[in-house]
Formats: sequence, structure tokens, C-alpha cells
Amino acid sequence: MAYDIDQKTRIEKYVKTFNKTITEDDDELLDYVVEAVIDRTLLYLNRNKLNQVFERVVADVVGGIFNKYKVNLNNQGTDLAINSVSDNGQSISYANEIRNYLANSTDNELFSGFAGLLNRYRRVNVVSYK
Repeated sequence: MAYDIDQKTRIEKYVKTFNKTITEDDDELLDYVVEAVIDRTLLYLNRNKLNQVFERVVADVVGGIFNKYKVNLNNQGTDLAINSVSDNGQSISYANEIRNYLANSTDNELFSGFAGLLNRYRRVNVVSYK
């Protein structure tokens, strides 16, 4: 885990601050979205730990994705099962298209406007040969 529980709690609190419709029934979904966005942010930034400076940006991204999830769940029910798996091609297709969105979206789609802000903080991957 590249974040601590306090950090995750702060991000969830930020999301709940600007989205008053989130209830205790939504906590499991919110946990999933927060963890997934933190993981994608770390991958995007090429970092092992999320700096506290990025928490509100992550919360804004989480809020947008959470709303998409809620709309999708209300329209399609709670079918979050895996639809298909291919072995050598290493692809997984989910029955729920919103989960596909999170797994397959580009960085620009996922971070919806925040990619430019985060871009300056990306670390360069350096590979050295001995």
C-alpha cells in the first residue's frame, strides 16, 4: 500500500465535503474508487508514495469518477462481475462498463483536466544497465 489509512480518510472526507449525497451505504464504493484513483495517480506520477499535496486533486478526480459509478449503478444495477478473461492477451472484460472505464481509460480521460496539473510532477523513469 502506497498510502496510509489517514491519507485515504482525508481524501474521502474531501470528497464528502463537496458531494453531500454520499451516504454510509456508499462507503464501500467510495473506498474502491479512492484506492483505484490513488493507484492510477501513483502510476501516472511514477512514484511509490502519494504526497499530501496531491490529496485534494485526487479527491476531485475521485468525486467525478464516483458520480459516474453511481449513475451507472442506478441505471444497470450492481452487476460488477467479470465478463471475460483471456490468458495470453492478458485482458479482462467486466460486465459493468464503468469498471471498464477505470481499468481502460487513458490518463487524460481519467484525470479529466488534472493531467496537465499533475504532469509537471511526473518522475522520469530511469533505466540503468550495469
